[in-house]
Amino acid sequence: MKLKKNIITVLLLTFIISGAYSQSTDENQLSVLFEKLKFTETDAKKDSINEIIIKKFKRFLRKKNSFDYKFKNRKNFGVIKSKDKLLKIYNWNLSYSNGTFKYFGFLQYYHKKKKKYIVYALNDNSENITNPELAVLSPKNWYGALYYKIVYKKHKKNRYYTLLGWDGNDIFTNKKIIEVLYFTKSGKAVFGKPIIEYEKRNVNRIIFEYTEQAKMLLRYDDKQDMIIWDHLAPSKKGLEGQYRYYGPDFSYDGLFFNKNKWDFYSNINIKNNY
Repeated sequence: MKLKKNIITVLLLTFIISGAYSQSTDENQLSVLFEKLKFTETDAKKDSINEIIIKKFKRFLRKKNSFDYKFKNRKNFGVIKSKDKLLKIYNWNLSYSNGTFKYFGFLQYYHKKKKKYIVYALNDNSENITNPELAVLSPKNWYGALYYKIVYKKHKKNRYYTLLGWDGNDIFTNKKIIEVLYFTKSGKAVFGKPIIEYEKRNVNRIIFEYTEQAKMLLRYDDKQDMIIWDHLAPSKKGLEGQYRYYGPDFSYDGLFFNKNKWDFYSNINIKNNY
């Protein structure tokens, strides 16, 4: 009996080590491809390498325990996890010769009732989305961005993942984005829910656009429990709506989660020095 237990233990350890080695190999291959992508000049070649990256990422995410795997090298792509430990977002972008960007990524979500992970590939279709502030979107029809923060909020049975992201846009302006991601009972991913109050209406997302020459603060403040950002304004009167001339005006706005929605506050006092 003791011999049988020892054999089972050895087999189990072999399986675990083999799985870890396989995932480490995937990471090394991805790192090589991302480094190659970094030094590739032509747009066509970038797209070609990126297609391989997407395939390898898909293969990696199908493997058992991939959700818990910790990447050692994340210089060229981002990985963020929600506070409830049910959602992971993998995210990167391509920069093109005309100054524009395109975004790629995956959602990896654990469905509690189904007791399994669901993976969604993200398809950037932002240039074809009209009225994005009001649009309800899907992973296949996604307003692309690089996400750097997931703000998890729960009200009763509703789980909301509010995403903060950056978009390089073009040679004149950058964008920053706030949007709500949630999952239906069946596990379907939905980008956009009109629980964000902004400019006297409820929207699915807020998109800030500002000059390439400026930096804009958009972050979640744990102490104040608020999403806080630089208020943007044109550099001169008469330039309203021309976002290449917009930048921070040294005042701050914010969102505070109250029950089942994000309430907007303008000209707020911030406690920390940003």
